[in-house]
Amino acid sequence: MTALDGTPGVDRRHRPSDFYHETTNFQFIAHSRRYLIISVAVVFLSLGGLLLRGLNLGIDFKGGISWEVKAKGMTPTIAGVRDALKPTGQDAAKVTILSPASGGKSIRVQAKLLKDPLTDTQNALASSTGIAPANVSVDVAGTQGTFSVSHVLHPDQAKVEQAIKRVGVTGTVVVSGSDVTLTVPKLPPSPQDEVTQALAKYARAAPGDVTLNTVGPTWGSQVSHKALIALIVFFIVLALYLAIRFETKMSAAAIVAVLHDIAFTVGVYALVGFPVTPATVTAFLTILGFSLYDTVVVFDKIRENTSSPVTMGRNTYGDVANRSLNQVLMRSLSTSLVALLPVVSLLVVGSFILGATTLEEFALALLAGLFIGTYSSIFVAAPLLVWAKEREPQYKAIKQRRARQDNEAPLPRTLARVGAGAAQAQPDSALPDTDADEPAVARERGVAGPPAVPRTQISPRPRQQRGRKRK
Repeated sequence: MTALDGTPGVDRRHRPSDFYHETTNFQFIAHSRRYLIISVAVVFLSLGGLLLRGLNLGIDFKGGISWEVKAKGMTPTIAGVRDALKPTGQDAAKVTILSPASGGKSIRVQAKLLKDPLTDTQNALASSTGIAPANVSVDVAGTQGTFSVSHVLHPDQAKVEQAIKRVGVTGTVVVSGSDVTLTVPKLPPSPQDEVTQALAKYARAAPGDVTLNTVGPTWGSQVSHKALIALIVFFIVLALYLAIRFETKMSAAAIVAVLHDIAFTVGVYALVGFPVTPATVTAFLTILGFSLYDTVVVFDKIRENTSSPVTMGRNTYGDVANRSLNQVLMRSLSTSLVALLPVVSLLVVGSFILGATTLEEFALALLAGLFIGTYSSIFVAAPLLVWAKEREPQYKAIKQRRARQDNEAPLPRTLARVGAGAAQAQPDSALPDTDADEPAVARERGVAGPPAVPRTQISPRPRQQRGRKRK
């Protein structure tokens, strides 16, 4: 036998052509315990990173304020921006240098919500008169501000003055019928305006060029709540589809594999520190769908092979599942590779070369999810399914019968070939006299065997005459 013949993984090593022709013979199920230990360790490391460092939630989830301005005639640095923000007390805010497609450099600063006297006064007047803050009219002229509301039912001047006093603003309250007017001679300086002025001065831009984006904590909590609902709905639909399409145990194994993928991806985000934005949630749902697709392909092949009596034969469920994994291995690797190429280009070329850093959150989630999705469909979902199915009575009996056969099995195939070749090479005179030894062996076992007959008394078998009989 040459090195290119025989079974892959048994008589020789695997070759690239084995992947192409789907004739690989990797023992995925036989070493599944090792892979499951690795998966459990990865999940614990991910959860540890999540507990120690936590997720860097964007302002869309926890609320906050963001400033962005394009630098003109200078190259900004993170250290320079922090020095410029030090007088405002926001030098610890998150600073990012962006490279937009239009060219140049832009500065983005994200911080927690700041106390704005203008907004606080507006909210205080609204709550004391029982109306919405959006219905409060605000007119600012220099440092003086005028706040007014109309159509107030039974306005209470003392209540309005107490609410304004709690905010720390000094002004005059005038109640005229159903209208309430608050005049503030000198508004306190706004921290938001101070950051705007500092960024505009550092970037050599006008204050009007600074873009301000504010997300309240209520809106952030609503976004988080909706994202959680989206994940729950995804899992419910996933469980129902797999239970209808396959069976309950396949559905449970697929859900565990998807949870494994989520834990790994969340751990990567916690360790890297990238902000979690609504685009990240979209990427999560995308990679979960890809992981589900790969798992469905594997499970469909397993179900096809296990439903055929010819394929099952005397094989255990694990043997057939392992054969199915080898049959779809090339398909899974090809699909993953084709999906990873544009994601890698999006992350490397788009983010690091072209400077489109807004794509980092989406590309990183896709990169981590596509990798772990392919891994979990082969090394997590399939072994869990085999572990659950081989506890069913029918497959458990096959596994036990197979174990008994293995214990009573003859010499390995390679040793059997060597023994057979040696026997053929020996002459007839060297072979043992089995006929003479049978009575002795029988006496040793305590069984009355047939009497020994000398070989000279055994008449040889008449040889068949060949050719035409002579007359």
